Amino acid sequence: MAQAQATLDQIAEIRPVDVNVVRSQVAQARASVARVQEELDLATVKSPQDGQVLKIYTRPGELVGTQGIISLGKTQAMVAVAEVYELDVSRIRVGQIATVTSKNNAFSEVLRGKVVEVGLEIGKQDVLNTDPAAQFDARVVEVKVLLDEPSSRRVSGLTNLSLQVAIDVKS
Repeated sequence: MAQAQATLDQIAEIRPVDVNVVRSQVAQARASVARVQEELDLATVKSPQDGQVLKIYTRPGELVGTQGIISLGKTQAMVAVAEVYELDVSRIRVGQIATVTSKNNAFSEVLRGKVVEVGLEIGKQDVLNTDPAAQFDARVVEVKVLLDEPSSRRVSGLTNLSLQVAIDVKS
């Protein structure tokens, strides 16, 4: 019994050397966790803004190409881009009310919004018109119309859709 008590006393004794070894092991484990967390943070792609993923260009393990990783859109606040002829741009102002309709009947409702930006650069018309009498070399300015919330919800899945925009120049 005395021998068993002596063994128990020896096991129960906490030596400073043993404490230092365990502290060193804990510090090493914490450093390993911090290193792995930093590696994970570097491997994780975070978006600088909230939005909906519209298209994935690069999957895990693939090399990132010129298109990037994903196409991301703020579909809760949709914007229609109108091309306004340079002769008419002087009548367009931020805050004017606009209505938006579908050229190809992708949706039947009339959408509503406000002009939020009038471009500063005059360029060539990008929209291809099927009207043979239309001017193909027309000079235009891009005007951005922010759709109201109900309109944005209706067309949140229709990015890059061809539209017709009417801006109320009296508003």
